[in-house]
Amino acid sequence: MNENFFEKISLPKDTGPHRKSNIEWWYNYAYLTGDQGGQYAVMASFFRVGETECSKGHYLIFTLIDLNNKTKQNYSIIDSKLKHNMIAMYLPFYLLLNPKDVQIWDLYKDLLLGQVPPPHSQMDKASIQQNPTKLIYGDNELTFMGENEDRFKMHLTDKDFEIDLNFRSLKPISLIGGDGKPDDLYYYSFTRNHVEGQIQTHSGIENVEGVGWFDHQWGRDYGLIKGAGWDWFGLQLEDGRELLLNQMRSGKETFSPMANIIEKDGSVRFTRNISFIEINFWRSFQTNARYPIEWKIKIPEFSMDLHVMAHFPKQEMPIIGPLQAIWEGVCEVSGTEVTSNEGNKEIQGRGFMELVGYA
Repeated sequence: MNENFFEKISLPKDTGPHRKSNIEWWYNYAYLTGDQGGQYAVMASFFRVGETECSKGHYLIFTLIDLNNKTKQNYSIIDSKLKHNMIAMYLPFYLLLNPKDVQIWDLYKDLLLGQVPPPHSQMDKASIQQNPTKLIYGDNELTFMGENEDRFKMHLTDKDFEIDLNFRSLKPISLIGGDGKPDDLYYYSFTRNHVEGQIQTHSGIENVEGVGWFDHQWGRDYGLIKGAGWDWFGLQLEDGRELLLNQMRSGKETFSPMANIIEKDGSVRFTRNISFIEINFWRSFQTNARYPIEWKIKIPEFSMDLHVMAHFPKQEMPIIGPLQAIWEGVCEVSGTEVTSNEGNKEIQGRGFMELVGYA
């Protein structure tokens, strides 16, 4: 790890893209209540991938979840530059390491023929503007506002709906890992945001309001090509704190576990002393992947015993490329915390769980 690769994180300097990174993403989720009784969750992640400044490709995944009906709509959209990068470098390198992966050979052939196989699609074009930062991925946009670009608005669209949301941070920036570089990627978050906006479907327009989360990560990493994965939890507790938990995975081995607790005042406590125990699994009919969707998590340094489980099992999300799919969706957290003045304190909350590398 080169500690001098980037300067210390500061905004608005680091809101926008980093030209020396080969992987970067801007991620958010929100839980929303509509004025007509709807209960929703939205997640979006805007990716920028490429070895050099002139070869950066772009990829967008997003999802709309109806919490009342427990249904999920997924979207996966690639631009022409990333398609070219996959043909020229990423897929050949992967297939050199995994020559018997028939599905990726089929994808490679489709891309060579100029086809993007469903359920994925191709955006017309993508660009990123700066001062202020604005990500334009086809008809979808993420626009940052404010002196420190700590607020943003997002527009997501498809033939079935349009989503327009405004995020306003309720806490200062959180440097994950304590200094913003817990591993090879730089990482900062705004873990609690007030969110308001509209969701428009064939049924009409519904005004929505709720609470959201934002992450930004960047750096140089080749783990995904080599088959690495992770288990990530972004949890918002009812008492006004947040937990960001993660462990990396390679095959059956796990490494680099971390727990971050973001206090009500925005201060961050960080530890590597955390254990993840899988309890329950769900198997996808589409990919045959077996995802651990229920966990016991112990964080001795925070005196916390947690139980995290999916709000409903079927939340797999298609990803173009070797990953094929991930589990990305809503979850609940409960548990206990031993405090010096209150004794055993009950913990309740909700958030998103991301399980990568199982398909």
